Formats: sequence, structure tokens, C-alpha cells
Amino acid sequence: MAEQLDRERVAKFVVARRGALGLTQEQLAERAGVTVKTVYNLESGGRWPQARTRGAIEGALHWRPGDLVRIAEGQEPTPVEPAEPDMDAVRHELRELESYFADLRADPGERRRMALTFLRALFGETGGRPPRDGG
Repeated sequence: MAEQLDRERVAKFVVARRGALGLTQEQLAERAGVTVKTVYNLESGGRWPQARTRGAIEGALHWRPGDLVRIAEGQEPTPVEPAEPDMDAVRHELRELESYFADLRADPGERRRMALTFLRALFGETGGRPPRDGG
């Protein structure tokens, strides 16, 4: 199947869509949860990604599932607008986080240190930050 697909056409569409979204190859790879090499290979018309990888890239480009194959077969992709966040869910999540942080603020022990280590790793920080007032 992959030999019958127009990979060069796909490459042009992916490069154009990534540019329209203002993304670098690195940013697209991060959003899709793939390597930069995977994005490069797709954009150069090289290797054809597996179905799961194609789906992740389609999602990161705000295309429907299966659009990469449709493009390769000569059809057009159908961009989908990212869903607006459910503000009630966002507020609930923020209250939940606030509760966790209140508990951690009161915990002088290992649990607090582990949470801080996790947050530093999550946000890519290696060193400590001076505490804010009241923190």
C-alpha cells in the first residue's frame, strides 16, 4: 500500500500545514509525541509512518484521522478546529491542583521534595527557584 501512495504530495502538504500553524519540526514532533527524525522523514518523502504515528501527526496538525492517506491518494485534508476547552472542567482541575498544592505546602517532608523534583522535571528546570513570598 505504501508504495502506491504519493509521499511527495504528503510531504508538501505537511510542510505547508506546519508552516501555517507556525510550528518548527521540533514543535510538531513534540506535539505529536514522535521524534524529529520521524517528522523529517515524512516531510522529505522518505519513510511512511505507521498508522499510530500518522494519527498522532494528523492530530498535531489539526487534521482528521486518515487525512495523510487521503492526501497521498490525491484528496484534500480536512482541517478541524481544536476544541474549545470546557471551562467548567478547567476550573475543576485548577481547584484540584490548588488543593494538592495546599497539602504540599503544609508537608515539610519527602512528599513535598518529590513533588518539587517532579515539577522541575516536567517543566525542564534543573535548578531550584527562589520561593515566592508566602511560599
